[in-house]
Amino acid sequence: MTLSKYQCPRCHASDWRTYTSFWQCEPCGHQYPCTGGIPRLYVEKEVDQRDRALRDYFYNGLLGRFYRQMMPFLALPVRPGYWRGWLTYWLIIVALLGLIGLIGYRIVSLVQGNPILPAIDLPTLLVAVILITFFARHRYLLWLLLLSVPTWLSLRSTKFRATTSFAEVHRHFIDELAARGEKLQVLDISTGTCNSLYRHGWMELDAEYTGLDLSETMLLQGRDFMAERRVPMDFVLGDAMQLPFAPDSFDVVLNYGALNGYGDTGRALAEMARVAKPGGLILILDEQLYPQATAIEHLYFHKVLSSHDIHDRFPVELLPPALTDVEVRQIYHFYYLFTARKPKARRGGSRVRKADAMATSSPQSSER
Repeated sequence: MTLSKYQCPRCHASDWRTYTSFWQCEPCGHQYPCTGGIPRLYVEKEVDQRDRALRDYFYNGLLGRFYRQMMPFLALPVRPGYWRGWLTYWLIIVALLGLIGLIGYRIVSLVQGNPILPAIDLPTLLVAVILITFFARHRYLLWLLLLSVPTWLSLRSTKFRATTSFAEVHRHFIDELAARGEKLQVLDISTGTCNSLYRHGWMELDAEYTGLDLSETMLLQGRDFMAERRVPMDFVLGDAMQLPFAPDSFDVVLNYGALNGYGDTGRALAEMARVAKPGGLILILDEQLYPQATAIEHLYFHKVLSSHDIHDRFPVELLPPALTDVEVRQIYHFYYLFTARKPKARRGGSRVRKADAMATSSPQSSER
Protein backbone atom coordinates (compact mmCIF):
# COMPACT_ATOMS: atom_id res chain seq x y z
CA MET A 1 0.00 0.00 0.00
CA THR A 2 1.28 3.45 -0.96
CA LEU A 3 0.18 5.70 1.92
CA SER A 4 1.33 8.88 0.20
CA LYS A 5 -1.57 8.65 -2.27
CA TYR A 6 -4.13 9.15 0.52
CA GLN A 7 -5.11 12.67 1.54
CA CYS A 8 -6.81 13.72 4.75
CA PRO A 9 -10.33 15.06 3.95
CA ARG A 10 -9.92 17.72 6.65
CA CYS A 11 -6.42 19.18 6.24
CA HIS A 12 -5.41 17.61 2.88
CA ALA A 13 -2.14 16.27 4.27
CA SER A 14 -0.74 12.88 3.23
CA ASP A 15 1.10 11.91 6.40
CA TRP A 16 -0.54 8.96 8.15
CA ARG A 17 -0.20 6.71 11.14
CA THR A 18 -2.22 3.55 10.50
CA TYR A 19 -3.71 1.02 12.90
CA THR A 20 -6.13 -1.87 12.49
CA SER A 21 -9.02 0.04 14.05
CA PHE A 22 -8.30 3.57 12.76
CA TRP A 23 -6.08 5.82 10.67
CA GLN A 24 -4.71 9.03 12.12
CA CYS A 25 -3.63 12.07 10.14
CA GLU A 26 -0.35 13.20 11.69
CA PRO A 27 -0.60 16.97 10.94
CA CYS A 28 -4.18 17.56 12.16
CA GLY A 29 -4.53 14.56 14.48
CA HIS A 30 -7.96 13.56 13.19
CA GLN A 31 -8.75 9.86 13.48
CA TYR A 32 -10.74 7.95 10.86
CA PRO A 33 -12.24 4.62 12.02
CA CYS A 34 -11.78 1.38 10.07
CA THR A 35 -14.42 -1.16 9.10
CA GLY A 36 -13.00 -4.63 8.54
CA GLY A 37 -9.58 -3.01 8.23
CA ILE A 38 -10.81 -0.53 5.59
CA PRO A 39 -10.36 3.17 6.54
CA ARG A 40 -13.41 5.42 6.45
CA LEU A 41 -11.78 8.52 4.95
CA TYR A 42 -14.73 10.89 4.82
CA VAL A 43 -16.68 13.13 7.17
CA GLU A 44 -20.30 11.96 7.38
CA LYS A 45 -21.84 15.40 7.87
CA GLU A 46 -20.08 16.66 4.73
CA VAL A 47 -21.56 13.94 2.49
CA ASP A 48 -24.24 15.24 0.13
CA GLN A 49 -27.69 14.56 1.56
CA ARG A 50 -28.84 12.79 -1.59
CA ASP A 51 -25.73 10.62 -1.77
CA ARG A 52 -26.25 9.63 1.85
CA ALA A 53 -29.88 8.72 1.19
CA LEU A 54 -28.95 6.71 -1.91
CA ARG A 55 -26.28 4.86 0.04
CA ASP A 56 -28.60 4.04 2.94
CA TYR A 57 -31.65 3.15 0.82
CA PHE A 58 -30.16 1.40 -2.19
CA TYR A 59 -26.60 0.28 -1.60
CA ASN A 60 -26.79 -0.51 2.11
CA GLY A 61 -30.29 -1.89 1.56
CA LEU A 62 -31.85 -4.64 -0.55
CA LEU A 63 -30.08 -3.68 -3.78
CA GLY A 64 -26.65 -3.59 -2.16
CA ARG A 65 -27.02 -6.82 -0.20
CA PHE A 66 -28.00 -8.75 -3.33
CA TYR A 67 -26.20 -6.60 -5.90
CA ARG A 68 -24.74 -9.40 -8.01
CA GLN A 69 -28.21 -10.87 -8.46
CA MET A 70 -30.23 -7.64 -8.61
CA MET A 71 -28.29 -5.61 -11.17
CA PRO A 72 -28.37 -8.21 -13.97
CA PHE A 73 -32.08 -8.69 -13.24
CA LEU A 74 -32.77 -4.94 -13.60
CA ALA A 75 -31.23 -5.13 -17.09
CA LEU A 76 -33.24 -8.25 -17.94
CA PRO A 77 -34.82 -7.00 -21.23
CA VAL A 78 -31.45 -5.92 -22.67
CA ARG A 79 -29.23 -8.70 -21.36
CA PRO A 80 -28.68 -11.42 -24.01
CA GLY A 81 -28.68 -15.08 -23.06
CA TYR A 82 -29.82 -14.41 -19.50
CA TRP A 83 -32.08 -17.47 -19.26
CA ARG A 84 -31.82 -17.73 -15.46
CA GLY A 85 -33.12 -14.19 -15.17
CA TRP A 86 -36.08 -14.92 -17.43
CA LEU A 87 -36.80 -18.14 -15.54
CA THR A 88 -36.86 -16.18 -12.28
CA TYR A 89 -39.03 -13.52 -13.90
CA TRP A 90 -41.69 -16.01 -15.04
CA LEU A 91 -41.69 -17.80 -11.69
CA ILE A 92 -42.36 -14.47 -9.99
CA ILE A 93 -45.11 -13.62 -12.48
CA VAL A 94 -46.81 -17.00 -12.01
CA ALA A 95 -46.59 -16.70 -8.21
CA LEU A 96 -48.06 -13.19 -8.22
CA LEU A 97 -50.85 -14.15 -10.59
CA GLY A 98 -51.63 -17.16 -8.38
CA LEU A 99 -51.79 -14.97 -5.29
CA ILE A 100 -54.00 -12.41 -7.03
CA GLY A 101 -56.29 -15.20 -8.22
CA LEU A 102 -56.55 -16.69 -4.73
CA ILE A 103 -57.39 -13.34 -3.14
CA GLY A 104 -59.92 -12.65 -5.88
CA TYR A 105 -61.55 -16.04 -5.27
CA ARG A 106 -61.88 -15.32 -1.53
CA ILE A 107 -63.41 -11.92 -2.22
CA VAL A 108 -65.95 -13.44 -4.60
CA SER A 109 -66.76 -16.09 -1.98
CA LEU A 110 -67.50 -13.39 0.59
CA VAL A 111 -69.66 -11.44 -1.83
CA GLN A 112 -71.63 -14.60 -2.56
CA GLY A 113 -72.49 -15.05 1.11
CA ASN A 114 -69.65 -17.06 2.66
CA PRO A 115 -68.81 -14.87 5.69
CA ILE A 116 -66.34 -17.26 7.33
CA LEU A 117 -62.88 -17.11 5.81
CA PRO A 118 -60.88 -20.36 5.70
CA ALA A 119 -57.74 -20.39 7.83
CA ILE A 120 -55.56 -20.05 4.73
CA ASP A 121 -56.88 -16.55 4.11
CA LEU A 122 -54.98 -14.93 6.99
CA PRO A 123 -51.49 -15.90 5.75
CA THR A 124 -52.60 -15.19 2.18
CA LEU A 125 -53.66 -11.67 3.09
CA LEU A 126 -50.50 -11.21 5.15
CA VAL A 127 -48.37 -12.15 2.14
CA ALA A 128 -50.40 -9.72 0.02
CA VAL A 129 -49.80 -6.88 2.48
CA ILE A 130 -46.07 -7.65 2.58
CA LEU A 131 -45.85 -7.65 -1.23
CA ILE A 132 -47.80 -4.41 -1.56
CA THR A 133 -45.51 -2.77 1.00
CA PHE A 134 -42.42 -4.16 -0.74
CA PHE A 135 -43.39 -2.93 -4.20
CA ALA A 136 -44.46 0.44 -2.81
CA ARG A 137 -40.94 0.82 -1.41
CA HIS A 138 -39.20 -0.64 -4.47
CA ARG A 139 -41.31 0.65 -7.32
CA TYR A 140 -38.57 0.15 -9.88
CA LEU A 141 -39.01 -3.62 -9.39
CA LEU A 142 -42.75 -3.41 -10.03
CA TRP A 143 -42.07 -1.43 -13.20
CA LEU A 144 -39.51 -4.06 -14.20
CA LEU A 145 -42.13 -6.80 -13.95
CA LEU A 146 -44.58 -4.75 -16.00
CA LEU A 147 -42.16 -3.56 -18.70
CA SER A 148 -39.67 -6.40 -19.24
CA VAL A 149 -41.58 -8.26 -21.96
CA PRO A 150 -42.78 -5.14 -23.88
CA THR A 151 -39.25 -3.69 -23.76
CA TRP A 152 -37.70 -6.95 -24.95
CA LEU A 153 -40.14 -7.09 -27.86
CA SER A 154 -39.46 -3.44 -28.72
CA LEU A 155 -35.69 -3.97 -28.76
CA ARG A 156 -36.01 -6.93 -31.11
CA SER A 157 -37.09 -4.55 -33.88
CA THR A 158 -34.41 -1.94 -33.17
CA LYS A 159 -31.67 -1.30 -35.72
CA PHE A 160 -28.87 -0.10 -33.51
CA ARG A 161 -25.17 0.16 -34.33
CA ALA A 162 -22.20 1.79 -32.63
CA THR A 163 -19.16 2.89 -34.60
CA THR A 164 -16.92 1.64 -31.78
CA SER A 165 -17.88 -1.09 -29.33
CA PHE A 166 -17.48 -1.16 -25.57
CA ALA A 167 -14.86 -3.91 -25.83
CA GLU A 168 -12.91 -2.10 -28.56
CA VAL A 169 -12.61 1.09 -26.51
CA HIS A 170 -11.32 -0.85 -23.52
CA ARG A 171 -8.92 -2.86 -25.67
CA HIS A 172 -7.45 0.31 -27.18
CA PHE A 173 -6.68 1.97 -23.85
CA ILE A 174 -5.53 -1.17 -22.05
CA ASP A 175 -3.08 -2.00 -24.85
CA GLU A 176 -1.80 1.58 -24.79
CA LEU A 177 -1.31 1.53 -21.01
CA ALA A 178 0.32 -1.90 -21.01
CA ALA A 179 2.84 -0.69 -23.60
CA ARG A 180 4.24 1.81 -21.10
CA GLY A 181 6.06 -1.01 -19.32
CA GLU A 182 5.75 0.62 -15.91
CA LYS A 183 3.82 0.11 -12.68
CA LEU A 184 0.51 1.96 -12.96
CA GLN A 185 -1.92 3.33 -10.41
CA VAL A 186 -5.59 2.49 -11.14
CA LEU A 187 -8.50 3.97 -9.16
CA ASP A 188 -12.05 2.62 -9.41
CA ILE A 189 -14.53 5.09 -7.89
CA SER A 190 -17.79 3.60 -6.59
CA THR A 191 -16.15 0.24 -7.16
CA GLY A 192 -18.89 -1.68 -5.35
CA THR A 193 -18.40 -5.43 -5.86
CA CYS A 194 -15.37 -4.78 -8.16
CA ASN A 195 -17.08 -6.79 -10.89
CA SER A 196 -16.60 -4.20 -13.63
CA LEU A 197 -12.99 -3.52 -12.68
CA TYR A 198 -12.21 -7.23 -12.75
CA ARG A 199 -13.94 -8.30 -15.96
CA HIS A 200 -13.23 -5.46 -18.39
CA GLY A 201 -9.52 -6.13 -18.93
CA TRP A 202 -7.88 -3.94 -16.29
CA MET A 203 -6.37 -6.99 -14.56
CA GLU A 204 -4.00 -7.34 -17.53
CA LEU A 205 -2.07 -4.27 -16.43
CA ASP A 206 0.94 -4.20 -14.14
CA ALA A 207 -0.88 -1.98 -11.67
CA GLU A 208 -1.66 -1.16 -8.08
CA TYR A 209 -5.45 -1.11 -7.77
CA THR A 210 -7.43 1.10 -5.42
CA GLY A 211 -11.20 0.87 -4.93
CA LEU A 212 -13.38 3.51 -3.27
CA ASP A 213 -17.05 3.38 -2.31
CA LEU A 214 -19.34 5.22 0.09
CA SER A 215 -21.28 2.04 0.90
CA GLU A 216 -19.80 -0.33 3.44
CA THR A 217 -22.15 -3.09 2.24
CA MET A 218 -20.87 -2.80 -1.32
CA LEU A 219 -17.19 -2.33 -0.55
CA LEU A 220 -16.94 -5.36 1.73
CA GLN A 221 -18.37 -7.44 -1.12
CA GLY A 222 -15.71 -6.00 -3.42
CA ARG A 223 -12.96 -6.80 -0.96
CA ASP A 224 -14.12 -10.42 -0.66
CA PHE A 225 -14.58 -10.71 -4.45
CA MET A 226 -10.99 -9.65 -5.17
CA ALA A 227 -9.58 -11.69 -2.29
CA GLU A 228 -11.24 -14.83 -3.70
CA ARG A 229 -9.47 -14.13 -7.00
CA ARG A 230 -6.19 -13.36 -5.23
CA VAL A 231 -5.94 -9.87 -6.65
CA PRO A 232 -4.09 -7.47 -4.31
CA MET A 233 -6.11 -4.28 -3.97
CA ASP A 234 -6.40 -1.32 -1.60
CA PHE A 235 -9.85 -0.31 -0.41
CA VAL A 236 -11.15 2.87 1.16
CA LEU A 237 -14.58 4.07 2.23
CA GLY A 238 -14.82 7.54 0.76
CA ASP A 239 -16.92 10.23 -0.88
CA ALA A 240 -16.66 10.70 -4.66
CA MET A 241 -17.32 14.41 -4.14
CA GLN A 242 -14.24 14.70 -1.89
CA LEU A 243 -11.81 11.99 -2.91
CA PRO A 244 -9.29 11.22 -0.12
CA PHE A 245 -6.36 11.13 -2.52
CA ALA A 246 -3.51 13.49 -3.31
CA PRO A 247 -3.55 15.36 -6.64
CA ASP A 248 -1.95 13.64 -9.66
CA SER A 249 -1.99 10.17 -8.08
CA PHE A 250 -3.55 7.84 -10.68
CA ASP A 251 -2.82 6.84 -14.26
CA VAL A 252 -6.38 5.57 -14.70
CA VAL A 253 -9.58 6.78 -13.01
CA LEU A 254 -12.66 4.60 -13.58
CA ASN A 255 -16.32 4.98 -12.71
CA TYR A 256 -18.83 2.33 -13.77
CA GLY A 257 -22.55 2.93 -13.32
CA ALA A 258 -22.49 5.60 -10.60
CA LEU A 259 -21.84 9.11 -11.98
CA ASN A 260 -25.43 9.90 -13.00
CA GLY A 261 -26.66 9.41 -9.45
CA TYR A 262 -24.20 11.67 -7.63
CA GLY A 263 -25.66 14.66 -5.82
CA ASP A 264 -23.01 17.01 -7.24
CA THR A 265 -21.90 15.51 -10.55
CA GLY A 266 -19.76 18.47 -11.54
CA ARG A 267 -17.78 18.27 -8.33
CA ALA A 268 -17.30 14.52 -8.79
CA LEU A 269 -15.92 15.08 -12.29
CA ALA A 270 -13.60 17.80 -11.00
CA GLU A 271 -12.33 15.42 -8.31
CA MET A 272 -11.61 12.73 -10.90
CA ALA A 273 -9.58 15.23 -12.89
CA ARG A 274 -7.75 16.41 -9.77
CA VAL A 275 -6.52 12.96 -8.72
CA ALA A 276 -5.60 11.83 -12.26
CA LYS A 277 -1.95 12.17 -13.23
CA PRO A 278 -1.02 14.45 -16.12
CA GLY A 279 -1.74 12.37 -19.20
CA GLY A 280 -3.99 10.11 -17.13
CA LEU A 281 -7.14 8.45 -18.48
CA ILE A 282 -10.65 9.01 -17.10
CA LEU A 283 -13.24 6.44 -18.18
CA ILE A 284 -16.91 6.49 -17.15
CA LEU A 285 -19.87 4.28 -18.06
CA ASP A 286 -23.47 5.03 -17.12
CA GLU A 287 -27.04 5.19 -18.40
CA GLN A 288 -27.99 7.25 -21.44
CA LEU A 289 -30.90 6.57 -23.79
CA TYR A 290 -30.23 6.32 -27.50
CA PRO A 291 -32.07 8.92 -29.63
CA GLN A 292 -34.31 6.49 -31.55
CA ALA A 293 -35.78 4.85 -28.44
CA THR A 294 -39.47 3.94 -28.55
CA ALA A 295 -42.02 5.10 -25.99
CA ILE A 296 -41.89 1.79 -24.11
CA GLU A 297 -38.08 1.93 -24.01
CA HIS A 298 -38.28 5.46 -22.63
CA LEU A 299 -40.61 4.22 -19.89
CA TYR A 300 -38.36 1.29 -18.98
CA PHE A 301 -35.26 3.50 -18.99
CA HIS A 302 -36.72 6.14 -16.66
CA LYS A 303 -38.74 3.87 -14.37
CA VAL A 304 -36.18 1.07 -13.96
CA LEU A 305 -32.61 1.60 -15.19
CA SER A 306 -32.22 5.28 -14.26
CA SER A 307 -34.89 5.48 -11.56
CA HIS A 308 -32.40 6.73 -8.94
CA ASP A 309 -30.35 9.00 -11.24
CA ILE A 310 -30.19 12.78 -11.32
CA HIS A 311 -28.95 12.78 -14.92
CA ASP A 312 -30.27 10.56 -17.70
CA ARG A 313 -27.30 11.32 -19.99
CA PHE A 314 -23.66 12.25 -19.66
CA PRO A 315 -23.54 15.86 -18.30
CA VAL A 316 -21.13 17.35 -20.84
CA GLU A 317 -21.84 20.87 -19.57
CA LEU A 318 -20.35 19.99 -16.15
CA LEU A 319 -16.96 18.82 -17.45
CA PRO A 320 -13.86 20.45 -15.94
CA PRO A 321 -12.36 22.79 -18.57
CA ALA A 322 -8.88 21.25 -18.38
CA LEU A 323 -9.74 17.84 -19.83
CA THR A 324 -8.78 16.98 -23.41
CA ASP A 325 -9.59 14.24 -25.94
CA VAL A 326 -13.14 14.13 -24.65
CA GLU A 327 -15.42 11.54 -26.25
CA VAL A 328 -18.93 10.40 -25.35
CA ARG A 329 -19.93 7.24 -27.20
CA GLN A 330 -23.42 5.71 -27.22
CA ILE A 331 -22.20 2.13 -27.02
CA TYR A 332 -25.48 0.35 -26.21
CA HIS A 333 -29.18 1.13 -26.32
CA PHE A 334 -29.14 2.50 -22.78
CA TYR A 335 -25.47 3.18 -21.95
CA TYR A 336 -22.73 5.67 -22.84
CA LEU A 337 -18.97 5.40 -22.46
CA PHE A 338 -17.07 8.60 -21.69
CA THR A 339 -13.30 8.92 -22.02
CA ALA A 340 -10.98 11.89 -21.54
CA ARG A 341 -7.42 12.72 -20.57
CA LYS A 342 -5.82 15.11 -18.16
CA PRO A 343 -3.34 17.25 -20.12
CA LYS A 344 0.34 16.58 -19.53
CA ALA A 345 0.89 20.31 -19.44
CA ARG A 346 -1.39 23.31 -19.46
CA ARG A 347 -2.26 24.00 -23.03
CA GLY A 348 -5.26 24.76 -25.17
CA GLY A 349 -5.69 21.18 -26.28
CA SER A 350 -8.53 20.20 -28.53
CA ARG A 351 -11.75 19.10 -26.88
CA VAL A 352 -13.76 16.62 -28.88
CA ARG A 353 -17.25 15.43 -28.10
CA LYS A 354 -18.76 12.65 -30.13
CA ALA A 355 -22.17 11.03 -29.99
CA ASP A 356 -21.58 7.88 -31.97
CA ALA A 357 -24.17 5.85 -33.80
CA MET A 358 -25.83 2.98 -32.00
CA ALA A 359 -24.80 -0.66 -31.68
CA THR A 360 -26.79 -3.66 -32.80
CA SER A 361 -25.76 -5.79 -29.86
CA SER A 362 -27.62 -5.60 -26.56
CA PRO A 363 -25.68 -4.48 -23.48
CA GLN A 364 -24.41 -6.45 -20.62
CA SER A 365 -25.41 -4.39 -17.61
CA SER A 366 -22.65 -2.53 -15.79
CA GLU A 367 -22.15 -4.14 -12.42
CA ARG A 368 -20.18 -2.25 -9.85
